[in-house]
Amino acid sequence: MAEYVPIKSSVVFRLNAGVDGNGKMIVRSVSMSRVSPEVGATALKSATDALTGLFDFPVFAVEKLNTNSLED
Repeated sequence: MAEYVPIKSSVVFRLNAGVDGNGKMIVRSVSMSRVSPEVGATALKSATDALTGLFDFPVFAVEKLNTNSLED
């Protein structure tokens, strides 16, 4: 049976950097690598909440990106 094997994970913070001349939101992204693929949602939420105050702009989204290999 095939299964996914975790290789690496990262977290991307999406920041609201204001609006442009057309009223469209300016989005900035900050990525952090070397996140454990096994980290749970509750632990990740606690960690990202602690980090949001370090940014110059408000965080409106946090994404965890996983890279897996498919093996038999």
